[in-house]
Amino acid sequence: MRSICTKRFVLLHLSILLFSATGIFSKLVANSVNSYGIFHVNTFIFAGLMLINCAVYALFWQQNLKYFDVNVAYAHRAVYNVWSLLWAVLIFSEKVTVGNIIGTVLIIGGIWVIQSE
Repeated sequence: MRSICTKRFVLLHLSILLFSATGIFSKLVANSVNSYGIFHVNTFIFAGLMLINCAVYALFWQQNLKYFDVNVAYAHRAVYNVWSLLWAVLIFSEKVTVGNIIGTVLIIGGIWVIQSE
């Protein structure tokens, strides 16, 4: 039984990871608009990828809600912020501030508190 629960939590977090790619595509759309304009092919490609990613995530999210209470699943969704911070650093070479780290620790702490109840 424990491995089934662990598997479900892994799938939940993989779907959240998938959703975090929306932020990547969104930033790429914004960069494309700034560099080339709204009607450039790159803008349309990244916007299309963002929409497809959201649609696939929505399907996975609905499947996850079959196995988790909404409050538990939604609390775990806050991990999106951790992934977004990681992508900002790794993909876009943005700087991490002390406030970013404190916020991330608070998010993880909140998830831990919700999960332990």
